[in-house]
Amino acid sequence: MHLSGGIVENVRKRPGMYCGDVGEYGLHHLVYFLLDVAYEEARRGECRDVVLEVGGDGSIALFCTSRTVTAENLVRVVTGAGFLGQPPGDGWGWDSMLVVSLGLSSRYQVDIWADGRQWRLMGEHGHPQGEGAAVTPMEPMPVSAERGVRVHFVPDATIFEVLAFDRARLSRRCNELAALAPGLRVSFADLQRGERTLWHLPGGVAQWAHVLTQARPHLHPEPIAFDFTWDGLRIQCALQWCEDADSTLLSFANTVRTVRHGAHVKGVTQALRGALAKLSGETRGAFPWDRVAQGLTAIVAVSGPRRQMAFAGPTKELLAIPGLEAAIRKQLQPLFIELLREHPVTPALLARRTSGSR
Repeated sequence: MHLSGGIVENVRKRPGMYCGDVGEYGLHHLVYFLLDVAYEEARRGECRDVVLEVGGDGSIALFCTSRTVTAENLVRVVTGAGFLGQPPGDGWGWDSMLVVSLGLSSRYQVDIWADGRQWRLMGEHGHPQGEGAAVTPMEPMPVSAERGVRVHFVPDATIFEVLAFDRARLSRRCNELAALAPGLRVSFADLQRGERTLWHLPGGVAQWAHVLTQARPHLHPEPIAFDFTWDGLRIQCALQWCEDADSTLLSFANTVRTVRHGAHVKGVTQALRGALAKLSGETRGAFPWDRVAQGLTAIVAVSGPRRQMAFAGPTKELLAIPGLEAAIRKQLQPLFIELLREHPVTPALLARRTSGSR
């Protein structure tokens, strides 16, 4: 336990090393860490519901129907067993970042429901107060389920310079989570205002693209969408062209927003441009991306084991998985060619070839 306690102290002494800073960015990452764990559980098929609540006291509560941990291992997990390379060994999906969210809190409460019982662990200033204790009578879970985990914490005002959560920002993150993990139900609640929103997008990124563009005139009725795998990774993309010139390109590696895009996006754009070149008898250069992308809302997402997510630089803004771009282009270009032969958007796209082309 001495080593675990040392991890909590390291997190509290150097918070910027673990969550970025002690301002708005770091504050929100305490929540993102928990949502990332829920996403990983959903990606593995181990979670179907997530409930995120922001309290009037500035607290955060996240519940998900993920795998649970035994009461005996709960203290080891919340104090950083993963940081020591000593996972609890019972297959719990929650990773080592839990110690950061709880370690930077003034108080916390973790509840586990499993096998018809409930266990609770309380903590202050990052440290557990005793061992997990059974809760009797068992309290109801936020949603009907056989198991669940609830993490409730208040960020420490002696550490963070900003304590107010941006409700709209957290709601958008829940929306992203529901789209990136198709079928997952994500509920976001602002308890102070009495507002609750449910995000459920079983159609994944294709449904999200439709939602994002539903108020705009479309060039084709439904988004063009593909979902395929390569080397243990899942690649999803959706494209919807509208009559106006506004364009949006969102890309993700698991839940990481790759704002500078990278190999996954380049593979999709090159495949599309190559398909248009093949259909028109032109070269790919006849279809510059800025012309093809006019009016386009596109979402490209790659999901898979974290160890396979390679980025260019420490900020994770640019995905750089070796071989991914070529693999996507190879798989996707024939699919684009077949789909676009008779697609209603094709004439408009072919008309965007540069002047001087046939």
